[in-house]
Amino acid sequence: MAEEIQTDSASGFTPGPATDGQNAPQLPARFDHVDWLGFFATTLIALAGYLFTLAPNVTLGFSGITSTGAFYAGVPHPPGYPVWTLYSWCFTKLVPFSNVACRVAVGSAVASAVACGLIALIVTRGGMVLFHNERLFANFSPSKLAQLRVVCGVVAALVLAFSGAVWRYAVIAETRAISLLLFTAVLCLFFRWSLAPTQRRYLACAVFALGLLLTNSQELIVALPALIVAVMLTNVRLGRDLCFLPLPLAVFATSANQYNIVCKAFLTEANWPLLGTALVVLLAGISLTVITRRIGTEWKAALGCSLAILLGLAFYLYVPMTSMTTPPVNWGYPRTTEGFLHVISRGQYELVSPTDDLERFAGQVWELTKMTGEQFGWLYLVIAIIPFCFIGRMTSQGRRLLGGIVAFWVCVTLLMLIEINPPPDLQAGDMVVQYFAASHAILAVWLGWGLMIIGSKFAEPSQADKNSTVGTPVRENVPDQ
Repeated sequence: MAEEIQTDSASGFTPGPATDGQNAPQLPARFDHVDWLGFFATTLIALAGYLFTLAPNVTLGFSGITSTGAFYAGVPHPPGYPVWTLYSWCFTKLVPFSNVACRVAVGSAVASAVACGLIALIVTRGGMVLFHNERLFANFSPSKLAQLRVVCGVVAALVLAFSGAVWRYAVIAETRAISLLLFTAVLCLFFRWSLAPTQRRYLACAVFALGLLLTNSQELIVALPALIVAVMLTNVRLGRDLCFLPLPLAVFATSANQYNIVCKAFLTEANWPLLGTALVVLLAGISLTVITRRIGTEWKAALGCSLAILLGLAFYLYVPMTSMTTPPVNWGYPRTTEGFLHVISRGQYELVSPTDDLERFAGQVWELTKMTGEQFGWLYLVIAIIPFCFIGRMTSQGRRLLGGIVAFWVCVTLLMLIEINPPPDLQAGDMVVQYFAASHAILAVWLGWGLMIIGSKFAEPSQADKNSTVGTPVRENVPDQ
């Protein structure tokens, strides 16, 4: 008779006999109350820190323009920031105290705090996915394991919350905070879908969030090929079909701006990194078509994702509509066709000039590494490497998940670095910080998993905890569908 395994509801994980990591029963896909505890604890602590250090008035940079644009729901500087404008306008009405810039800064604080909470959510559940039923946590009772998960998730997320790349934009009237929130939403929704790939609605929501993100941070178009590669690692057929629908749509939708993938790349060679990445993903789709001897078997899901990303990009239509009301901040007069295309294509800015020299790129990687160590913490970077030392002990599902997140990191870090090609001057450090909060978010996920592994090695369970794991009847978990 098969042994019955019981799962404690406090942690969603059963310490027990070790398995080979390949055929371990899956965890329930939905986030449990331990995960949500980490989310709310992180969000509240980060929000308290942000509100305590909030900028009391207008700061330097675009703060004045964005504050006025948010108050009148107008058109700030290109590309118009429709999602951020609507979001911040709500805070100018809901927050009943202080000046407009401070109210908008409260919105930035809330967005950044929730983004860090989503990172804690990924950490608390993800550690269990990576090492489910492994001997790594075999000596822990469910209650001790729940405590370990919450502590590691909260600590890792708070390291992100108070790192320089996040904190500096979380306490002022700026657009970067909502970009971080949307990126972490993409990451969290993809993670949730990967736990139960039959629940396609989570993947559609992730693609929709990516569409919203592109209206706020066009440079994060580099996250689209990463998402498709991550989907391939979880569901080969769906990833194959995504190469032929959402990717060309995004190419078309972004071909008019400075972060274009195709049109200007052919004419001026201005964007060969994105063009090359898109072609690699497309070739991967063709290769998978040959290998699977099928194409279009997941066309419904691929079409749904295509519509989802277009729905997110459709928020750009808010820009000409609000321009017709003639708000005080009406950049580019986008109520006209010419003005609209000028604004969303960031026409007043220079085209990107990607790095095309290997030696220069190596120097930029080194400078980025030093800056990341200073902003994020050298010790934390070392701990973030630890999960990769345990790949052999991960479940197959865990390895696929880790591979997908690595794809995100490569694109939002290395490909982004090639894309923005920071100059070697005194302002380059500030310029780079603006673009790498997404990269730091992924490092925080790895940091949390590294802390869980360290905790499993050095946190000695009590004798009662050891006895509680001996002879425990077990019942296999049924994955949430």
